[in-house]
Amino acid sequence: MKTTKLKQFKLNKLAAIVTASTLSPLLLTAAPSALAEEQSAKENVEVIEVRGIRRSLEASMNTKRFADGIVDAITSEDIGKFPDKNIGDALQRISGVTVDRKYGEVSGVTIRGTAPEQSRILLNGQSVASTDWYDLGPSTRTFNMELLSAEQVSAVNVYKTPEANLEEGALGGTVNLVTRKPLDLDAHTYMVSAEMGRSTLYDENDLSGSFLGSWKSDDEKFGVLAAYSVENLTSGRHVIESIGGYYEYFAADQDTGQASTVGAWAIGSQAFRAERERTSAQLTAQFAPSDNTEFTVDYFRFEFDNPHVNHNFLTVSARGAGAVDVQNNAAGGTQRARILPAYANIIYNPTVRNAVNMKVDALNFSGKYVGDTFEISGVIGRSTSDGGTQFGSSSWWIPATDEGGKIGDPAFPNGQNSTDGGFTYDATGPYQIWFDSLDPTDASQLKFAQESNFQTTVQEHEVSYAQADIKWMLEHDYFKNIKAGVKVNKNEFARIAIQRNPADVVGFVPDGNSLANWSDGIFTNLHSQTGGHILNSYAKLDEDKWWDFITGKYEAGELIEQQDFGKTYNVEEDMLAIYVQSEFSGENFRGNIGLRYVDTEQQSSGYVDNTAFDETVDYDNWLPSINFAYDYSDDIIIRAAASSVMSRVNYNDLKPGLAIDANFGSATGGNPNLKPYEADQADIGVEYYFTEASLFSAAVFVKKIDNVVFSTEAIEYVDGCGTDPSKYDQCRVTRPRSNGDGDVTGIELQLQHSFDNGFGFITNYTYVDSETTTPDNAKEMVPGVSENSFNGSLFFENEQFSARIAYNWRSEWIGVGAAQAVRNDSYQQWDASLVWHAMENLDVSLEGVNLTNEVIQSYDTNYNLTQNTIEFGTRYYLGVSYKF
Repeated sequence: MKTTKLKQFKLNKLAAIVTASTLSPLLLTAAPSALAEEQSAKENVEVIEVRGIRRSLEASMNTKRFADGIVDAITSEDIGKFPDKNIGDALQRISGVTVDRKYGEVSGVTIRGTAPEQSRILLNGQSVASTDWYDLGPSTRTFNMELLSAEQVSAVNVYKTPEANLEEGALGGTVNLVTRKPLDLDAHTYMVSAEMGRSTLYDENDLSGSFLGSWKSDDEKFGVLAAYSVENLTSGRHVIESIGGYYEYFAADQDTGQASTVGAWAIGSQAFRAERERTSAQLTAQFAPSDNTEFTVDYFRFEFDNPHVNHNFLTVSARGAGAVDVQNNAAGGTQRARILPAYANIIYNPTVRNAVNMKVDALNFSGKYVGDTFEISGVIGRSTSDGGTQFGSSSWWIPATDEGGKIGDPAFPNGQNSTDGGFTYDATGPYQIWFDSLDPTDASQLKFAQESNFQTTVQEHEVSYAQADIKWMLEHDYFKNIKAGVKVNKNEFARIAIQRNPADVVGFVPDGNSLANWSDGIFTNLHSQTGGHILNSYAKLDEDKWWDFITGKYEAGELIEQQDFGKTYNVEEDMLAIYVQSEFSGENFRGNIGLRYVDTEQQSSGYVDNTAFDETVDYDNWLPSINFAYDYSDDIIIRAAASSVMSRVNYNDLKPGLAIDANFGSATGGNPNLKPYEADQADIGVEYYFTEASLFSAAVFVKKIDNVVFSTEAIEYVDGCGTDPSKYDQCRVTRPRSNGDGDVTGIELQLQHSFDNGFGFITNYTYVDSETTTPDNAKEMVPGVSENSFNGSLFFENEQFSARIAYNWRSEWIGVGAAQAVRNDSYQQWDASLVWHAMENLDVSLEGVNLTNEVIQSYDTNYNLTQNTIEFGTRYYLGVSYKF
């Protein structure tokens, strides 16, 4: 890519910032300063030594109370002891936050009525590269929470209102994960832990462990911290699901008596099993040559391995020979029908993926110097991430009585028939299935049909940044200081799509093609929380035996993966941000006001007909903000805030180029010219601190969002789109466009109290009215957002025990299914933990997650038919930790 003047300026600025970051503190005097003494005194007042539930809540409340903006916090109860098993699980306890679960654990968060990708996740104030292992989903900007171990995090701060010195990119909120520093801990602080985990879905015991060690010199000028953890868990999900979009696969025909039949392409009974291993490593060094000079180097390594097998027994209505006894609802959806047998309309489809991995490396170097009337700081860092799914097997097994040895058998030029492919289904609730004659638990009644074609992806992400900040102290009645800073960010994201060539896989038949030769047993008691005539038992593939066989085919060159250029793309962003901010205070009030300017140069690269294509755009944003807090009394704070914010669109929407169908005069593709989401927002709230560890708060917030992205069709000029050049300007192009808007209005209520007898509780409730307006003026709920959510925790703590039970509930929300929008029913979850302080430094813990094994039930929004019934199971953990 050519170097523009803007980019050259950014690179030169980057070099200047790096120099300032690393050298300025060394060149400045190391004498004590009034500013340093003032900050030290302030920290002595506000910092709370944390151990236990009550002290953790006090520290979190302290963070909220003394913040200028609207901030919520979660503080670790002790070294290596976060309140929940997962950072995302802990975040759902905060008002205004709901979470997204794909495979049991939280993978993304929704803050204040916005989509997960419109919130920012920072590590010690900086962006972290992130990818995903799931190869069928879109490439979003959501940080994958599955990567992070909670044990190495000391605090989580959620900024619901922005400040000019915070990195831009969040419509909902910014989550900053804070890790431990060696100079903040006692010298020779060490912690070891071991834990056994078990999921009720698969009843396997998995061992995990962690270590943290921190040392500092006697003069407390140099310190080193090292931490490592490994978490193993065999888990997954059981799903009764629809596959493919809902459509009319049998049209009404009076001559044959066929009634209109509308539904999903197939209904599946899925058993997903993953052997997850998450490792986290941290190495931090701090050097403070004087009281007012400090340098810190942080290195983090996160890795997530997720080899898995997805068994799915499919009844494929759309492949049937027709439907009888059809019952349709008022929306035109088919609630019940008997599907007549046809070749391969019953398919057992096990998918084995063993090369599934995500990893992140992050290196960060920062320096700070505090002078008499100023403070200067700088940071430079880089993080890289790659992940995805490579290799694997996805095979089709069909009724043994279906004709032929494989799909498309040339011995049957007039088509292949079936005698055992008939079934009846009911979609009024969780899918019910009745087979005409097939016994799915008998492996001898199924045979191999083909090794199917599928696509995998590899994602690569790199973030590099440099930042310099300075703060001047002012002698003014109201304005206490002025902060200014500049930051350069370079963000590179690449998605490489890989496709197996169909010619290499169709008709790929092993010796002894009966499933009886490849099965190791029968699934039983699937979907244990769902009653009725569901498919909860069927013969299953011996995944290890099959994978050994498939590995041999890869090694022999009989299975070949090739790059799919049409779905491969790269997005590169160069960002320059400049800000100025001032903190003010007076009698009974305080706050900050600031302005952030950010310029983004974006280059999107991809392929059209295997020819490289790229497009460059440039845009900028002015982002003012103000946060105001008024101390009505010693215990009551009234807050107000207003700001403009922005959030960049998902990577997959920025893919350049179009796939053209000249005969139909149409084209589809991405849109590099999409504008970032922009919003104006305002907040007002009140907080009442009626004891040291007790709080009641209420807040109201509004957001007006522009440039909401919808995929729509419009007439454009496209060279080559049409049967002759005169029609090129009439091409019907479907692509994402920034042509919608949205509105969010919400209320947050929070109440927490600690009694003197060791008991206490935390509750919060959030109401969010969040909707978008489409280009045709239709109103839609924002995906992933519930109108109502409630969290409650009851705890007890004394010198020997601490116990907590937590409840989380959210009302219905719109999600995204396999191929269509779905409505999810309300969902609730109970979690609990018990810790026995067996000795002064020895704790024994027992934790349970999703104790009642709740399910997520979803429905198609167009035809009011069942979509998914998802069961994650309950997880239990028995652990021991020792601190010395």
